[in-house]
Amino acid sequence: MPSANAEDKFDGTWNGELVTKSGPCDAAYRGAVQVTNGIVQVPGVNALSGRVSPNGSVIVRGSLGENHGVASGRFSGNSGRGTWQAHVQNKDCSGVWNAQRQ
Repeated sequence: MPSANAEDKFDGTWNGELVTKSGPCDAAYRGAVQVTNGIVQVPGVNALSGRVSPNGSVIVRGSLGENHGVASGRFSGNSGRGTWQAHVQNKDCSGVWNAQRQ
């Protein structure tokens, strides 16, 4: 029987990694990502907002002062991947991200 709220099929804790492909940002960033009712949150980071749609497409935006960024992509089953770009400390960076459900 289908869930009453299809967004929740991606709920849970995900291990995420952002890998820099261009720009002066750190080579990689790793951390936990929580999805609850389709809403994406990173524990301890309040300056971002994101949502996973029922078909798995995801977009997350964040900003803090002059720093801002966006990540987009898709979750499928227990994994996800996509691209990101950010403007951090007056420099532009971009790369790819991937995630695995815990």
